[in-house]
Parts: sequence; structure tokens; C-alpha cells
Amino acid sequence: MIDLRFLFAGIAIMLIIIVRELLKKYYNFDMDNLEVDKSCKKWRRFIKIMITNFLNFKKQIFGKAPIIEKNTGTNSLIILETGENKATVMATLRQILEIDYKTAKEIVEFAPCKFLVNISDKEAELTKKALEFVGAKIEIRRDKN
Repeated sequence: MIDLRFLFAGIAIMLIIIVRELLKKYYNFDMDNLEVDKSCKKWRRFIKIMITNFLNFKKQIFGKAPIIEKNTGTNSLIILETGENKATVMATLRQILEIDYKTAKEIVEFAPCKFLVNISDKEAELTKKALEFVGAKIEIRRDKN
């Protein structure tokens, strides 16, 4: 009978070897030849790439951002980019739309996405101006009825 601890240890070692090979192949990151001076820069670059890939993977797996309906018109707002300061965009979304932190964060993380539908022309313009003021890029799409 096989001891489960040894089985799990073997699987863990195999996963470490696979991850090392994938790092070499796809990210040109060789863990055997790390230099002390350059390792911090390589690790920062590697972590940034991994976070970006994880966020893209998360978008593919979990779907789309929440859509808020106002039912005051026929326009939709699409957030194209959040800009440099995502926290400011999230705070502005929370104030304008009166939504909670989690919803605002999901909208910002899933950009580009449609997040506000069935709003009037005036409301669309005011929301667009407020979000563009804090650095986001917004598109107004006029829906046909």
C-alpha cells in the first residue's frame, strides 16, 4: 500500500519541475542562472507577467462584469481603459452609481466592458465626463429600440 504523503510529495516535485520548464520556455526565466543583482528586476517582471496572465485567465473563466440598468433612456456606457489610478476610478463609480466596493472593483478589473445600460443622454454625458476626469476612457453607445 502506498503512503499518501509520498504520493503527494512526488506530485509536488513533478509540479515544481513542470513550472520551472514553463518559466524557461514561455517567459525566458531561468531559475538555475539567477544573478543576485538582476534577480529583483527579473522577479518583478515575472510577477507582473503572471498577474496580468492570471487576470486575463480570470476574465475568461468567470465571465463578465456586472451590468447596472437605469431604465431612463437608450444609451450604454462602456469603460475602455481605467487609466493609471484604478482606485480613483472605483471611487468615482461608487459615488456616481451608488454601488458597493465589490461591484466597482469588478467593473474596473473587467475593463473593457459594458457596465451601465438604458440611461439618458444627459446622464451618459455627465457620467462620461466624471470618469474621464479621473483618467478612464469611456465610450457612449446609443442602443436601438
